[in-house]
Parts: sequence; structure tokens; C-alpha cells
Amino acid sequence: MNPGETSNRIAVVTNDARRLSIWILLLFLLFTAGGCSFSRLEKDLENQNNMVIIGGEVSSETATAAPIIIYLLTNDPLQPRVVNYKVLKKPGRFTFLAVPGTYRVFAYVDHNHDRRHQDNERTGSSGLIPATQPGTRINNLSIMLPKQVNRNLVHELDRIKNKVKIDLVNYKLHTGEITTLAAPYFAKEFVSMGLWEPLKFVEEVPFGIFFMEEYSPAKIPVLFVHGVSGSPRCFSRIIENLDREHFQPWLVYYPSGVKIETVAEYIFHQLNELDVRYDYNKLEIIAHSMGGLVCRCLVNQISRGENDFQVERMITISTPFAGHKAAALGLKYAPAVIPVWNDVAPGSDFLNQLFQKPLPENLSHYLLFSFEGSSRFTGDNNNDGVVTIASELRPEAQEEAVLIRGFPENHTSILKSQSVITLINQILNHKLKNGRRW
Repeated sequence: MNPGETSNRIAVVTNDARRLSIWILLLFLLFTAGGCSFSRLEKDLENQNNMVIIGGEVSSETATAAPIIIYLLTNDPLQPRVVNYKVLKKPGRFTFLAVPGTYRVFAYVDHNHDRRHQDNERTGSSGLIPATQPGTRINNLSIMLPKQVNRNLVHELDRIKNKVKIDLVNYKLHTGEITTLAAPYFAKEFVSMGLWEPLKFVEEVPFGIFFMEEYSPAKIPVLFVHGVSGSPRCFSRIIENLDREHFQPWLVYYPSGVKIETVAEYIFHQLNELDVRYDYNKLEIIAHSMGGLVCRCLVNQISRGENDFQVERMITISTPFAGHKAAALGLKYAPAVIPVWNDVAPGSDFLNQLFQKPLPENLSHYLLFSFEGSSRFTGDNNNDGVVTIASELRPEAQEEAVLIRGFPENHTSILKSQSVITLINQILNHKLKNGRRW
């Protein structure tokens, strides 16, 4: 063997050893620092698997311009209660998550938009739903809203109303609730719960779409969507510099351990409910990290046309459009799997399908990425400290973007960069060169 071959073999062995040591170190951090977290995750996953899903479709025998209220009610003969509800602007599908039990689903046309059921409002019902076994999945319910008021059903509802107040006005809501970034539920302990114990988060922590001021029809909503282990506080600098004369911030807060499609569907229903309340026409989106994946999935749902609002601009920041190798490692070696890892792992079904549906013609995507980092755990030296540049610049994402701009920032500092803030305001205020497209 000549000296050159020996040198090459030594280099290969050294590189392999370096990669192996990196993965071993990552596994050590995963199982020592996160041991308690995995214990919490396993318990939460067990509780999730015991939950039941109740879903179906509401249709109407006659056209209606009024919203439709759907609520899930326990079938307790002594004290029935409202478990959850949905608001649809038009007939369509619904899904509820609940503990095992026997339920009924009621739907009615809210003619006077007061979210209270009156005897003259057309009503439909599912009948009894036996969902007593843990893990039950019922997705084929069909509820018809008749042309005329069903008096028998009205009498039945009257009997139920004597035992439970079916009044959604005073039901605890976080859709459009006014808050501040200093709200205690945005604290790190709850953000961590959202990753490692998403079901517990749903049961204990306020989440949804929050406002920072009273709704104003003269201002365009800007939807802020955080990523894994994030909260609306991540956008504090951007919001501080937002043109509040023309825009109003809407803050999405969700458990980041949940599967992305579930989060996107929840946001979609929240936006529909806000549309029922305020009849806004359009909104802008600013998303960071995995929040960009959530929003790309959300746009796919919006493009189905089951809504009356449109997204005009979507600004994604440091988004792993091609996924993250650490998620794949977690799927392979972790004692319990955070559900979102299935989506973020490179080559996942979610990522493969994400760009199959093109963006709507009226939506412009602005792709901002960060490229200054030194993480050894991404599987690629070219990264922003968390996400590889290759993942941020997935070809399909580049192809649909009207602007691609890189910044010498890491994965989190990019949200505080004055250059980024200036560009965002230029985008929102139509002050970019040549308008919509470069």
C-alpha cells in the first residue's frame, strides 16, 4: 500500500469516527437530559391513544348564508354538558376529540349570529354516539339541517336545556381573546409541556388564536405562527416594529408536539370562526421554523375553497422545508416518539405531499433563511445552528417563492435582526422593488 492510499484510508476512518462520535453524543444528550421528558411523553401518548375521535359532515337541504354551530354533548341523563363546539361559515366537515363516553352531536343554523340556540332555528342531530371504548374512531356521521324546523327535535332540545345551559357565548374561548406577550401561559414551562405533553397542554393551557387589541376592520390581520418549542414571544421584536396603524397581530399558540396537519386543521377552523365573527377578507402570515410547515399545510387546506378569506402574503423564516435529521434519529432510537417527529423526519409522507398542491395564484411566498450557525447535530456543516441550509432551501420551496433572501444570523437571532424586520415591513407595505414579484 502506498502512502497516498494509507493517508486516504486514515482520512475516511477519521471522518467516520467523527460522525459516529457526534451521533453518540447526540444520543447521550437525548437520553440523559430528556429522560424525565420521555417519561412524561409516554404517559401523555397513552392518554392520547385512549381518546376518541368523533367526526362527520353537516349538510343542509336549503342554502343558508348564516353560520352553523356544531356542538358535542355528553349523553348524561342527569347533567349533560357541552364538551366542545365548532363554528362553520357554510356546511362542511367537523371533528371532535373527547374522552371515551356516549355523546350526541347537534348542529343548528345561527340565523341571528348570537351563538345561542333559538326554537326557530333549523336544527339537526346525530342521535346517540357510542364511543365508550378507548381509541374509538367515528368519522362518518351525517347531520342534515332540514328545510323546516323539526319540532320534535326542538322539544328534545328544550328538555336538554332544562338540565344544561347550551349557551356558547359564555363558553370559555381563546379564539380572538385579547392578551399580551407577557401572558403567563406563554412561559417556557408551558411551551415545554406543549412539546412533551401535548394532550396535557390542551387540557390545561389556553391556546388558539389570540389578539393583542380589539378587532378593527380597518386593519389587516397578520397571523404569527411559531415553531417547535416556541411561543408568540419569539416574534416580540417583529411585533414591536409592526405598523400597527395598518396591521393587527394575531398570535397562534399551539402544542408543538402534535402532528402538523392536526395543528393546521385547528388553525383553519379558528380562522373560519373569526371570519364568521368579523367577516375579514384577507390576512398575512409570518411563520418561523416549523411554523412555516404548519402554514404551508394550512394554505393547502385554505385552497380547497371551504372559506371566504384569502392569504395574500406568507413570509416563512428559517423553515426546515426538507425536514430535520434529528427527528429521524428520534424515530429510530428514542424510547417514545413525539408525534411531530413523524412529519419532520426527512422523506416523511407529510413532507413528500406538502408541495403537491401549488400555491393559490393570489398568494405570494417570501422565503427568508438564516445561514450562520455551527451545530454538529444537523448532519451537515452548512446550517444556522438548528436547521441545515439545504433544508431551508428545498427546491420546491424556492420554485414557488417570489423572493428568497438569506441573512448572516442563526436560527433564533434572525427574528431580532433589524434587516429582517425592515424587509418584513417592506413586504407588508408593498414597498418592494417592482411590487409583488421580483
